Amino acid sequence: MGFASKFVEHAITAIKECDNAVLAEAAGKNPWFIPPFIRYRLDTLRKSLEQERELLLPLLNIPVPENGPRMLSIIAAGNIPLVCWHDFVCALAYASGHPQEVILEVKLSSKDDVLLPAIVERLQGMKDSCLDGIRVRFVRHPSLKTQALLFTGGSQAQMYYSQAFPMVPMLVRTGRTSVAILDGSETEEELEGLARDCFLFFGLGCRNVTLLLVPKDYDPRRFIEKVDAVLGNVLRNHPNYMNAFRHARACYLMDGKEVFPDLFVLRESDDLIPPMGELHFTRYQDRNDALRFIDLNENRIQCVSGTDKVPLGQTQTPSFTDYADGLNTLEWLQKLSY
Repeated sequence: MGFASKFVEHAITAIKECDNAVLAEAAGKNPWFIPPFIRYRLDTLRKSLEQERELLLPLLNIPVPENGPRMLSIIAAGNIPLVCWHDFVCALAYASGHPQEVILEVKLSSKDDVLLPAIVERLQGMKDSCLDGIRVRFVRHPSLKTQALLFTGGSQAQMYYSQAFPMVPMLVRTGRTSVAILDGSETEEELEGLARDCFLFFGLGCRNVTLLLVPKDYDPRRFIEKVDAVLGNVLRNHPNYMNAFRHARACYLMDGKEVFPDLFVLRESDDLIPPMGELHFTRYQDRNDALRFIDLNENRIQCVSGTDKVPLGQTQTPSFTDYADGLNTLEWLQKLSY
């Protein structure tokens, strides 16, 4: 059995074995990682492995020449649970295809340092493990001997690692966000999906929608009701989120505005990065205006919900080949040798 098929089977099992105790430990490290959101993330990753099995089998069996780097380092953000999963899988595929033993370092955020070690521990404990021949290390700092860096995080952290490893190839993915384009004809199911696109993980992911592009006569009340129906209890019962919402609401009221949602501030603005507890919307005259806005901001937008490629409700369930920032991680790793 090749690496890809073995990994898919083993990873599905390892994810299933992450029980409530693991979720509770992860939630204890980060108040934004509530167990329902962690479970949603784990279930999404497991279903992706199950549903994309035929895609992954050839994709993850990659040839690597003998002169390819033998030490890789992943530097992970901590905004949503297992945000570095895709990088980790790609790095494992690279390591498995290398003729020599590869060391894979993972520098996790202190906000998300429970889930991946739990999965790796389960993978390593399996008979004929998919990790045999791959040395996975969880580290506080990448080794100065590392030969490639896969980085996700903010601009300050990027600057630090760029200066610390000036001669080391680094694949950089920094903070983006996502938008949704609406036309007012959305079904109840689509609005439920949009609510999840916006507020799963409290809006902290790069694939969370933070800006709605809406027609000039758009009425948001149906959407507001759906947010309440789908995630209202979760948001209301989270003290940190409600504190952020109250602050955003106070700032909005100081501007002389009226606030009518009781879960988030809906502000008319084309700013892509609202504060926690706030969602932005901007009106377009025709759909081409919205598409032009998206084109102008393509380097800041991760995905566009409400399109054929990403239907409403699907931002948090990307295909494996929906690479972050459009950068093909597997291809980048393969090219390190040439």
